[in-house]
Formats: sequence, C-alpha cells, structure tokens
Amino acid sequence: MEKNVIVKLSNVTKKFDDTTVIKDFSLDIYEGEFITLLGASGCGKTTVLKIISGLEDATTGKVFIANKDVTNVDATKREVNTIFQNFALFPKMTVFENISFGLQMKKVPKPEIEQRVKKVIDLVKLKGFENRYPHELSGGQQQRVAIARGVVMNPKVLLLDESLCSLDLKLKKNMQVELKRIQKELGITFIYVTHAQDEALSMSDRIAIMNQGVIEQLGTPQEVYSHPKSVFVADFIGEANILDAEVVNIKDNILTLSFMNNKEISIKTNKSFNKNDLVKIIIRPEDVFPQIKEVKNSIHGKIIDSTYSGYNTKLYINIDDQYTLKSTISDINDFKDGQDVYITFDKEDIEVLKK
Repeated sequence: MEKNVIVKLSNVTKKFDDTTVIKDFSLDIYEGEFITLLGASGCGKTTVLKIISGLEDATTGKVFIANKDVTNVDATKREVNTIFQNFALFPKMTVFENISFGLQMKKVPKPEIEQRVKKVIDLVKLKGFENRYPHELSGGQQQRVAIARGVVMNPKVLLLDESLCSLDLKLKKNMQVELKRIQKELGITFIYVTHAQDEALSMSDRIAIMNQGVIEQLGTPQEVYSHPKSVFVADFIGEANILDAEVVNIKDNILTLSFMNNKEISIKTNKSFNKNDLVKIIIRPEDVFPQIKEVKNSIHGKIIDSTYSGYNTKLYINIDDQYTLKSTISDINDFKDGQDVYITFDKEDIEVLKK
C-alpha cells in the first residue's frame, strides 16, 4: 500500500550570513508516522524543524505540507503545531485554560471546546487535573499538558523539539512509551528532534541521522543500528567496535579480511569490494563473545575493565596490548578483571564499510 507524503522538503538550503547550516536537504515524511531527526548539537536538525513550522525561512528550496506549497506561508497558517523543550505553558492559566487557549483564539464554539479538551485530557491521562496550575504539576504532567495543547488543534503534523530533555531518566522512559501511544492513537504525524539515540531508537518508525546539515542515513531503527551505511552512523548510534582491515581474498561473496595484527576473519557480504581494499569493520559489543576456554578461530585477549549497568555488563578486552574491544554480556559471574579470555564474533551481524 502506497503511503501518503504529508511533509515534503525539496532541496532545502538554509544559510545564516555566510554559514550554511542545511545543505540541499530533501526528505519525504509520511502521514501517520513517527519520524525522528537525530544528531549532535549544531547538525541542523532544529533548523529543519523551524523551516517546516515556518519559524525560519528556507534560503532556497521548497516546503510542502499536505501537497500544498507552504514555502512562503506564514507560520500561523500552516497546519502544524510545535512543542518546545521548555513546554512554554502559561503559568497563570489552569490545565484546562492552557489546553483550550488555541481553540479560544480561533473562536471555536464553547461546547466544541469543552468536548475537544475533555477528549485530549483523557488521552494524556490528566483527568482530575483540569483546574491545577503548571507549578502544581510534575515535569511529566507539564509535558502531557504541552502535548494536549498541541494535539487539541487537530494539526496534520506535530513537531517536537527535544521535548523530553528536561525530564529525569525514569520519567523520560515512561514518557517515551506514552508519546508513542498517543501518536498511534491519534494517527497524527510526529516529527521529533533529539540528540538522544535511545529516544530515537525506542519511539521512531524511521530515523534520519543528520551530520553537518545533511542526512547521513535514513531508515528504521533496526536498519540504522544493525546496518549503518557510514562510520559516522555506526559510531553515533549505539556503541561499536570500529576496526581497520584489509581485503585479502574474495570468493563467492565471502570476504577474507586481515585485521588486528594480521588476524583473519571471513564474512559474507553482498557489497562490492576489491582485493587490497582498505575497509572498516563494525562490530557491536553484543556481537563480541568472550569465553574462558580457547575454541577454533578465537582471538586471545585480557579483560582490563568492566562496567555494570543493572541489566548487562560491558567488558573491555585488550588484544595484543594494542586494541581494546567492548563486549556486552548479560552474566558477569564467569569473568573478572585481569582474566584471559578467547573472543569469537557473530559474523552475521558484522558490517564492512569502505574506508
């Protein structure tokens, strides 16, 4: 089934004086999807959001919302709403008044206002809080008010700019689940901006990983994590062991690679490589398996450190006094610092990229 494009950015460039922050940027965003613009500070992701909302003008290029060219349309006339990271609630208005404010400005009839506000209050689970003021609410409750105020206007697109960054870790995890639930129930397109990879991975249908004003990779969370198309993506999203290697043999789509002081590993790939190509091997820590006893084709190493996070343990394993590999395991009982181990890899999940 073909998806409808609700937001289209076509060859958008944005310059501030002589500095280009967005470069020939094109992206189709589909109706009803949760898409995240993920990147480090200064990569241009918030500027993209502002161009969609109309708070910034594109220097060149076009912006379409619901098949309408809105490139030169005022922000107040675009069918989008924005939730900012500071929530921007009116401190002297109650929850009900905050949520209904936009509807009142549009002179929506009072009975309809009552009906729509009640519906979104139920949606964000704030029933019983209608008469409280923002200072009487927790951070998570304020976040819910901001969401309710955004969706009560029935926008075609909801824009969220680092909207969870001010919450503590546990509350942030809970709100990730709630945001996704609300988005699915409403069917509204959410465009979310963040630098936090865990937020992007847990909530998104697709992630656009940005770097210096361009998209490095666009795909599902599984695609960008398991099959990064560049070293930047592999290094930015999740953790990765990134190793230099050389192609020493190719046969029937099997690459034999030399790495870490002439050790060899054979990997199946559909990508095109030539003998003697210099490449990068990307191995996620969960695909590095340490064992106490030596097995065939294993690599000897020594545990030099470990960190426990509650649900798993990360081992730091030294190879030949030159390389340190990270390995994530669920059970630490068999391992301790200073211990000799023998490493094998899950070859199915190893990515090879041209250097």
